[in-house]
Amino acid sequence: MQDMLVLADAITDTNTLGVRFRDLLTGTVMSVMVAVSMLVTWNKTKSLLAAGAALLGGVALWYAVMNAVAFRDSVGETIKPGGGAPAVTEGRGPAVVRVVEPTGRPWPGGEVL
Repeated sequence: MQDMLVLADAITDTNTLGVRFRDLLTGTVMSVMVAVSMLVTWNKTKSLLAAGAALLGGVALWYAVMNAVAFRDSVGETIKPGGGAPAVTEGRGPAVVRVVEPTGRPWPGGEVL
């Protein structure tokens, strides 16, 4: 029984370490990456507008990383196969036909339609 408790504690400790590592990556590393990208952009362009755009892009990426699970789950709810237009298989379904009347004029390549 003692071995089971030690194993359960090891699993709990590993899980806690993983959560702390994920928080470190999403908190500290992402904020440093956003700041560095903004500073590098400003240093190369000397433009506040470009630096602001880099900041907004970094923050948007950070938001997507922090909410990746919500985005993953919402895709399954939004895209439902077979819910809209009828499925078009190859060789079936509506087609667009273009009719070209011959004009008798040669095109730049010399062909006549």
